[in-house]
Amino acid sequence: MVDFSKYYRSYKYMQDMLKSDFTHNYIEEALKDGDEGKDSILGKTNEKVIDMDWVIAIEETLPYIQKAIDEQQSFAIYENRVLLTLIHKALMFVDDKYSKMKDVPNDSYNNITMNRHLELNQQKLDFSVNYVNENHESLAEDLDVEDIESLSDFDRIRRIRQGLNECLATPLMKEIAKEPQVKPPLTQTNLLKENPNFKKAVELWSFLDTYKKQGFELVGEEYNGKMTDENKEDVYLAMEFQHFMMSITTNPALRKMLQEKYEEENALAKEEADRPEKVKEIREREKQILDLNSEIKSLKITLDQKEQQILTLKGQISALQDELDNTKNELKETKLKLLEAQKEIERLKEETEKLTAEITELKETLENERESHAKQVEQMNADFAEKTRIAEENFANQLSAKQKEFDDAQTAHNEYVTKLNTDNANKIAELNTNHSNEVAQLKSDYENRIDTINKENATATANLKSDYEGQLTSMKADYTSQIKNYEKQIADINAENAKNVKELNDNHAKEIKTITKESEKRMADFEKETTKKMNDTIADVKKKAKDEVRQAEKTAKEKIAEAKGENKLFKKKKEVFEAAYAAGSVGLMAMLAEKYASEGRTDFADHLVSATAAIRAIMIAPTPKGLTLTMYTHGSAKLLKLYAGVTRYDVAIADTVSSFGGVEGQPVFISFAGVEGEVANEIAAKIKETADCKVTVSQNRRIQSTGIIGIYFCGE
Repeated sequence: MVDFSKYYRSYKYMQDMLKSDFTHNYIEEALKDGDEGKDSILGKTNEKVIDMDWVIAIEETLPYIQKAIDEQQSFAIYENRVLLTLIHKALMFVDDKYSKMKDVPNDSYNNITMNRHLELNQQKLDFSVNYVNENHESLAEDLDVEDIESLSDFDRIRRIRQGLNECLATPLMKEIAKEPQVKPPLTQTNLLKENPNFKKAVELWSFLDTYKKQGFELVGEEYNGKMTDENKEDVYLAMEFQHFMMSITTNPALRKMLQEKYEEENALAKEEADRPEKVKEIREREKQILDLNSEIKSLKITLDQKEQQILTLKGQISALQDELDNTKNELKETKLKLLEAQKEIERLKEETEKLTAEITELKETLENERESHAKQVEQMNADFAEKTRIAEENFANQLSAKQKEFDDAQTAHNEYVTKLNTDNANKIAELNTNHSNEVAQLKSDYENRIDTINKENATATANLKSDYEGQLTSMKADYTSQIKNYEKQIADINAENAKNVKELNDNHAKEIKTITKESEKRMADFEKETTKKMNDTIADVKKKAKDEVRQAEKTAKEKIAEAKGENKLFKKKKEVFEAAYAAGSVGLMAMLAEKYASEGRTDFADHLVSATAAIRAIMIAPTPKGLTLTMYTHGSAKLLKLYAGVTRYDVAIADTVSSFGGVEGQPVFISFAGVEGEVANEIAAKIKETADCKVTVSQNRRIQSTGIIGIYFCGE
């Protein structure tokens, strides 16, 4: 968008300069008279009008932010978190405006026509205006250009959004993305104060915090042919200037004469500016004399008002003293009641401590009983384990003995069979030897005998084997029976032990449950009864004393604070306040006189006299208890607020400014004594910001004070 800022300033200056000019008014009236109703304005305007201050501020800072990111070797340091927070802050600022503008088209077409024919004395003038303006915006495809002036205003917003997002995508910003962002106010580290890149970043932070305007306007207008009077007057001014330019273009002598006059006026202005300082002082003193004469009149009225005010204040002080005495008596009675209540509370505390000790003792007894039962269960478990161990040991011993008997019998049987076999083998060998010797002769005699012996041997062997197997089977049966008996005994013992343990555990659990239930019930009943008793007692005491004490304390504190504040304020600071009020009134009268004179009022002295009745002063002054904020007028004073225990004057600034009413555009005079001027200047800045007033700050060197600030204005 074209920057018309200087054009508009020239346009407003021209309007002001020509407002009372005869030629301008004469030509303008002639242009109005020549209106035949044929003037027209047609078309439509859809446009985004953007305040480029914030766009330029971010554009100029982006390169510094990028350099600051490129120069870092460290990551999550404070300054880098400042950069991250600033980028998010700027992106949110831009996105808020971008989202509201992105879907609004820039599409305009306008046609203005106006024709005038004038006859001014012997001069004839013809004016013809046919102005056509057409604009169809399209978004740029490439935003990375060296000449940003070649982009539209909206494309420049798109460009800074792109740049901010690119900063967020850098490795450094990604690395610290999850770090906590910085909360204001910023800590002014050496890097933020001295590094040029970070200094520019801090400047942008401050700009974004203080920028309170919307930042853009969305225009949607349609023109159906009718031209308003305001439109016509603007075109008239253009026609007049066109007439002037054509006149000096076609008339060199006129141009020369106007140039010489212009140079003479500039020389006079320079001479006026270069006059000796003494001449200026004389003129200023003459003005001051006129102002002081007006002030003297107002001061006479003020003095009369002060006398009446002093009488009023004396009556108020006397009434306040009586009220203070009554309040002191009420406070004494309240303190007695409070002492009695405190004694009762102490007694209840002692009783509560005693009950708490009893509850603790009861808890310890219950814990001891629980430990005793646990020890009994532990002993029973140990006894059961010992019995089981002994039974298992006896069974093992018996089993070992039976196994030894079985092994011994098996060994004896094996030895017996071996012996029989050996004996039989020996007998057979002997018989064979004898038989071999007698075979030839006794073969037939002994064959039957050998058969008989073999049969007998076989029968004997079978009988011996049968006897052994019977004995072995009997022993195995006895061993198996004994094992079953032992297993049955062990099972019976285990079942009996389990039954006994279960009974003991069940009995123990029931006993513990019963004891716990009884103890808990006793404790609950005891605590309930104790708590109820204590609460009832406390409630009775509180019910009797709480409201009285609270109300009495509140009333007493308010009355004492108000009485002390007003009494001390008026008694100890009366002379200082009166002197400050008188000086501040004079200062305000001077500002009013200047205002009335600039407005062209010839009877401003009378206005000043009537204005004295509306003078108000807000006084900030210290007391032994803290700061006081008091409204002071020509007839009375009212304590607005007491800041107990406060010595810093800036705490009263917000309440001071909020106490103003109906003073927009009116002068305000601030005086201070015995306190730094920064506080008074801060108050002045706040008043200018909220009420748009002309404010003068002056140090009152005529009064000695431990610290007083007066703010003077004309209110309701």
